[in-house]
Amino acid sequence: ELFSSLQKVKKDIGDVTILVNNAGVITAADFLSTQDHQIERMFEVNILGHMWTTRAFLPVMMDNNYGHIVTVASAAGHFVTPFMVAYCSSKFAAVGFHKALTEELSALGKDGIKTTCLCPVFINTGFVKNPSTRLGKILEIEEVVETLMEGIVTNQKMVFVPPNQSVALLLERVFPERALNLLKKMSEVKFDAIIGQRSTQ
Repeated sequence: ELFSSLQKVKKDIGDVTILVNNAGVITAADFLSTQDHQIERMFEVNILGHMWTTRAFLPVMMDNNYGHIVTVASAAGHFVTPFMVAYCSSKFAAVGFHKALTEELSALGKDGIKTTCLCPVFINTGFVKNPSTRLGKILEIEEVVETLMEGIVTNQKMVFVPPNQSVALLLERVFPERALNLLKKMSEVKFDAIIGQRSTQ
């Protein structure tokens, strides 16, 4: 389906110069309650989907040494959250894919192909049910899109929304574990999740 869609896009509008990999799914549940097919679907969509679309559109970009590949990941690709083990794992993979692809394009001398990775916190889309946090806020779609567009135009490699997430990433590397645990308790991230219903698969 992907490659037939690629042919249709080529026929209708020509070569694709900006690819935004934005598909994502989530099951919010503790690890043992997350069913096998849910884990597989998160990886199929959240990381394998990115790989397949990139493999489809990258050859033309390589031939022209021109284009921009956007990986929509998540803050969950840098910071872990309970009851999202499989989701966080798939988003860590998406961040890793972005970084590795960026390095490979550079090693191949394809400096005309730019890459950007978007890592937002919770967005008000209904994707996660009833998210809340004491520190920060739930993002609106428009502000995330505006920040991403600015990141694409200015060729930013990693775009955090809100931007203070990059500071939090630095703190995670230098702060002692006790201080980090205190910060996590202060932020009090909450959302609806299935807990304690063990998978039979």
